[in-house]
Amino acid sequence: MMPNTKHMVEMYKEHHQRVFDKHGETPKGVDWGDRRHDHILRLDRMLSVAQTFPCNATQFSLLDVGCGYGSLYDRALELEVPIEYTGIELVDDMLTHVRTDKPEANWITGDVLTHTFVDPFDYVITNGTLTQKLELTIPEMEEYSKTMIKRMFSLCRKGVAFNLMSSHVNFMVPNLYYTNPLEVIAWCMSEVSPKIRVDHAYPLFEYTVYLYR
Repeated sequence: MMPNTKHMVEMYKEHHQRVFDKHGETPKGVDWGDRRHDHILRLDRMLSVAQTFPCNATQFSLLDVGCGYGSLYDRALELEVPIEYTGIELVDDMLTHVRTDKPEANWITGDVLTHTFVDPFDYVITNGTLTQKLELTIPEMEEYSKTMIKRMFSLCRKGVAFNLMSSHVNFMVPNLYYTNPLEVIAWCMSEVSPKIRVDHAYPLFEYTVYLYR
């Protein structure tokens, strides 16, 4: 792990605790804005890591890193995706209701970089955790995101998915982390896996990367 990871994790935890306290179990409560359509669009991109989504008759296991209040699992149930779901989240308050309402899923309070998992998962995804840099410098966020991606890939049997803000925009917000897709693709192919798929076509200022074994 990189030296400042613990500080970064605490920063993210405090930020998302404040946002959740203010907005609750809504897309705004996980700092994604208040447009439900955009939120669903991102969730569907995450679920499509399995490629046969949504008509997949074979159950697969999935780890949702930074799962929030479990909206990805809700979406999977809505689409009848046969999923063995585990969510891990830094902010314990986000998991209060889902632990009671959906006990069939596995809900973990913790940090994916340090938590010990008994078995790997078919797929590992993270939705939004690598788009917000808060007060981190760009080099710090770059190292943190690379550490996260490598950790996620080490936990998967088949593949991972994550989204990043695209540098191909006409404005930038200081607290967000923008990346050049070509540079990310080159790094992923060199350092993680050459089996890559990138979706930069949906109408948001971001893109989703899929890496497979």
